[in-house]
Amino acid sequence: MKYVSVFVFLLMLGGCLDDPTPEFHTVPDVVEGMRPIYFEGEEWKSFSVSGPEPVQKLGKIYYKNPYIYVIERNKGIHIIDNSNPANPVPRRFINLMSCRDVAIKGNILYADNHTDLLSIDISDFDNIRVVNRLADLYPAPLNYPDNFSGYFECVDPARGIVGGWETATLTRPECRR
Repeated sequence: MKYVSVFVFLLMLGGCLDDPTPEFHTVPDVVEGMRPIYFEGEEWKSFSVSGPEPVQKLGKIYYKNPYIYVIERNKGIHIIDNSNPANPVPRRFINLMSCRDVAIKGNILYADNHTDLLSIDISDFDNIRVVNRLADLYPAPLNYPDNFSGYFECVDPARGIVGGWETATLTRPECRR
């Protein structure tokens, strides 16, 4: 028991010593990290519907028979007809910046839009429209990338509102988490 106590004491003491590799804490010249995507003014509130677009970055998926709603994070919502699972057919794309999640009840699709919650009537795919907007329901996004550990470009409020983050090559980034 005496040796165990000495061993534990030495381990604890070792944790208090200076880092023998201080260069580990220096900022690299170039590193892969995250860069904020800024919206100018109220650009993030824009809403439109277009024909199908290719899915570039698959996000959350919501299924309501026979349709699949696929979120393209910070870009919008793909609507895919899955009547024939062997041959799904893209139908529409809802352009909705800063969207990260959806839910559907009846013919109303609920989607977050930065700090707002939109109620969108999807009963007629040829006439998809916003029927309500609850402003400032959500807090503003964080000034760092969510669920990310590493270097990122510090947020500059003078450049606008941060609507999302993208992977980028950064030169001597000052922020890290």
